[in-house]
Amino acid sequence: MIVDTHAHLDMPQFDADRHQVIRGARNAGLESIVAIAMASPDRTSLSTTLKLVDRYDFLHAAVAVHPHDARAATPAFLDSLAASFQHPKVAFWGEIGLDYHYKNSPIDKQKNAFRKQLEYAQDLGKPVIIHCRDAWQDLLAILEQESKGRKLRGILHNFTGSEDQAERCLSLGLLLSFSGIITFKSSDNLRRVARGLRLDQIVVETDAPYLAPSPHRAIRNQPLYVFDVARGVASAMEVSLDDIARNTTCNFKRLLGKGPSEENAVLVYAIRDRLYVNLTNRCTAHCVFCRRESSPIASGYDLKLEQEHSVSAYLEAVGDPQRYAEIVFCGFGEPTIRLDELLEIGRSLKTRGARLRLNTNGHGNLIHGRDIIPDLAGCLDEISVSIDAADEQTYNKIVRPDFGAGSFMAVVDFVKGCVGKIPRVQLTAVNIPGLNLEGIRNLARDLGVEFRLREYQPMVGSTDFT
Repeated sequence: MIVDTHAHLDMPQFDADRHQVIRGARNAGLESIVAIAMASPDRTSLSTTLKLVDRYDFLHAAVAVHPHDARAATPAFLDSLAASFQHPKVAFWGEIGLDYHYKNSPIDKQKNAFRKQLEYAQDLGKPVIIHCRDAWQDLLAILEQESKGRKLRGILHNFTGSEDQAERCLSLGLLLSFSGIITFKSSDNLRRVARGLRLDQIVVETDAPYLAPSPHRAIRNQPLYVFDVARGVASAMEVSLDDIARNTTCNFKRLLGKGPSEENAVLVYAIRDRLYVNLTNRCTAHCVFCRRESSPIASGYDLKLEQEHSVSAYLEAVGDPQRYAEIVFCGFGEPTIRLDELLEIGRSLKTRGARLRLNTNGHGNLIHGRDIIPDLAGCLDEISVSIDAADEQTYNKIVRPDFGAGSFMAVVDFVKGCVGKIPRVQLTAVNIPGLNLEGIRNLARDLGVEFRLREYQPMVGSTDFT
């Protein structure tokens, strides 16, 4: 499934086949489309868009005065737009912003309309969709002023800026949306910007009926072509189409404040040729960098569990384990808390030819008050132990273990105990700014195990303005 976060479905280019286009996109796998209403007193965009979102349950609407129509952003008209947000399908205030390319409205009126609409969105608690063309300096200055030091919630639509402009947008809390432009031969600079981003920072769009991606450049754009946009982003970021679809859909849902329902709980999740088993959200560590409580999202999967599930449910979810190069016990929790279930699942999968790895914080012996390594050794091919510090004082500050003093040395002893009993043993750390990585590497070398550095990802997912 994938989301087209920006399409102008009310435009006359769709008059002949509008409903066929919408249904075709849905049948092809689009989870949602954001229909943009460019509202003004002399446009029918708002009424047409609201009729469409009423008819199709997978459409959401974005409503605002576009910078081209900034003259229309009178207090009375903006009040009338604010009333439209009582409609349950009106999800975004947008598109708003600045356009100095066409200057269909005077610059001072554009700036004023932009500021006013940011305030309306803030008051309503709605995410924004932002338009910028040839106006980066003024647009970023306004966003930085109006955010008042808080994170924004929204999308920088059809991003074509520089690495520095991307970083400033991201620091404000915005997601960057890529359109068909990323597939153009002339867009090497944009692809370079995309290559430096994380998957939790982006969404995709068509901007239909404009900006058709390759290989559709000569014809009208439509939401179905968001798959071609996603392929272009995947190529630039050197990931798979599935990675882009899954992550951008998750990012979109996060903007809307939608979490998973229990019937859609993620028991297992695939990332390329590996399958990960999400046993529990309980953990005996409270790491300063962990998003378990604020935003338990990994590679586009929301791993929040409202309840813990049975062994049979996990085995059914896994299916044939030989489809995967490796099956990993790893989620937003400590798997050894559910040791009995872990061992039962692991032994069953092992008899069916699975290669198994455990990602753990190394507290298993502390949790159970005994040496659990002989139990693990019976089914694991690899164990990866997260330590995230080279000494006890730093460990207690970063990891904040439930067991307090002595936890660090207990993890070190756990790793020592695994050596020679489990075929492959790794010590890992998150690349936190300022961390003594050389000290952790030396510790791994002294223990006779491999060391792996894990990517540091700052917290994502804000409920602040707008």
